[in-house]
Amino acid sequence: MRRIVALRRALPAFAAVVVLAVVGQAGWRTYVTRQVAPASGQALLRMDNPRFTGTTKDGRAFLITADAAVRDAVKQDHVTLDKPVIVRGVGTPDSMRTTADRGIYQENDGVLVLTGDVKVDNGDGYRFATQQAKIDTKTGAVVGDTALAAQGPNAQIRSDRYAVEDKGDRMVFKGRVRSTIQPR
Repeated sequence: MRRIVALRRALPAFAAVVVLAVVGQAGWRTYVTRQVAPASGQALLRMDNPRFTGTTKDGRAFLITADAAVRDAVKQDHVTLDKPVIVRGVGTPDSMRTTADRGIYQENDGVLVLTGDVKVDNGDGYRFATQQAKIDTKTGAVVGDTALAAQGPNAQIRSDRYAVEDKGDRMVFKGRVRSTIQPR
């Protein structure tokens, strides 16, 4: 008889514990899901082998490709690029190719910021190397606040900062500029 009385009291207590465990687990999963949701949302915004195309103000076409791209969850117009390649003047004899380790493309502003082992080949035998470049894809202007090393068929130039203007026709070197020019 004592066993039956004890079981009558224990069974409702056990049921209450089971209900609390189920409710607690559901609450915990809801909490964890809310914490993890942004990370899984970012994974959905990843692109492999993306291609961005457009034209500059003067009508020259450009093409931006990369190994991968991830759209920023907060700033929807910012796209982080892995191993970007930029070709300005696509389909023309004077096209220019730029590569880098990383890049951030700001679609609304038409600005591409490249970082890490930035290299430019202008197609005429001139090569440029730096660690950072900010490219305005609308105007074609390029600005860099890091050291630049340029090499061409008859010249070598080093500087602390640089700017490229007038569709690449004008280059401005600033800060400890050193150059060697060989006569043709």
